[in-house]
Amino acid sequence: MRLLDEYLELGVVAMARAAEEGWFGGHYGAALLAGYFMSREHDLPEHMKDGIERTCESYRALKPAWFAPLEQDEKADPDLLELVVAGLAENVKQLRTSGHGLALGVMALKALRERPDLIRPSIVAGLVKLLKATTVDRPNRYWGIEDYTEVTVEQIEGIPAYEKVNEMAKHTFEELHAVYPNRVIDGQRYFFEGEVTHSITHAQALSELSRFGYDDLVQEGIRNHRVQMFLNRQRPELILEDEVKEPAFNQIFSPKYWEKTYRDPHALKLPYAALDLLKQLTEEKRPEAEQNLCKILTITE
Repeated sequence: MRLLDEYLELGVVAMARAAEEGWFGGHYGAALLAGYFMSREHDLPEHMKDGIERTCESYRALKPAWFAPLEQDEKADPDLLELVVAGLAENVKQLRTSGHGLALGVMALKALRERPDLIRPSIVAGLVKLLKATTVDRPNRYWGIEDYTEVTVEQIEGIPAYEKVNEMAKHTFEELHAVYPNRVIDGQRYFFEGEVTHSITHAQALSELSRFGYDDLVQEGIRNHRVQMFLNRQRPELILEDEVKEPAFNQIFSPKYWEKTYRDPHALKLPYAALDLLKQLTEEKRPEAEQNLCKILTITE
């Protein structure tokens, strides 16, 4: 038995507990869930399993209280799962925090669907709090836009309309032809690479919701995703010199990537989302999409 086998319970519990400190902390538990689901859904080589465990164990050491064992006297109540779904429904009303409510919440939903014994009041309460927090964001998140919450689908230019999950995946990966590192400009940090990463995790979450049968949420979410794609294109010319033109490796499974221990939880969340979302592409489209995805992995820390 590997440490990976314990990460479903540890991950969802840590996500719920992290909510007390804000929604971003949910990334650490989500990283363990990403590792767990990657291991279960793909035939991973040993070097990749070792890399996942090494990074996840560093997160456990960083926030030990979040990953402490559950109290055993709390009973599960499967009906509470609808509160998590309701939190997701709030998040598809309008784009907020780069789709983090979906990216984090759907992963937690997936874990709870697999382990109904974990649908406990304390866990659900934490997840609901986390999902509510992801609906609050700073309006000037994107370059050159004073309040992105005022941008509507009708204002979008250059992003083709799409309604199906496979079309969303296709357009998401096409945006990876140009990757630029995050950068501080005039005292404000802009997530030029991070927002592209979030478009992938957001799209994968919607793909997962589609598999679960939440078609109404998916259609609302796809509209938000298209707005996100437009916003992600907003960037100043001064960053063009920083473009990541060639990745250091061409495949997500590359040993060169998995030999490191990462600080950023997206180091696990992005490969998990990408491996799943790549299935939505035709076979001939996948190699180029994966190679471009590796531009992001090349600059992950």
